[in-house]
Amino acid sequence: MNEAIKTGEVFKLAELVPYQEGKIVNMDVVQSDKMKFVVMAFDEGTGLSEHAAPGEALIFALEGEGVIGYEGKDHPIKAGENFRFAKAGLHSVKARKRFKMALLLTLE
Repeated sequence: MNEAIKTGEVFKLAELVPYQEGKIVNMDVVQSDKMKFVVMAFDEGTGLSEHAAPGEALIFALEGEGVIGYEGKDHPIKAGENFRFAKAGLHSVKARKRFKMALLLTLE
């Protein structure tokens, strides 16, 4: 568990990472040999280029608007919505506006 998160206390995922101008900021919230849970903040216009997921993954949109590119198709996503990747699924993430998301990734 990340040291910034106190055990036994309520917290908001979206408040764990700040926006930084022109950058993507991320924080590992929980990590083990089988899974990783990450929170990410994308400044408007930033993104991750297409890459393959090392395991199954779930995205939880926390704030703002983004576009998930998956297997050649764009999927707009906004706060409160979710998206699932298959293992080895080719995907990208772009922030239409400032965008925060959480990522649950299985590691095999």
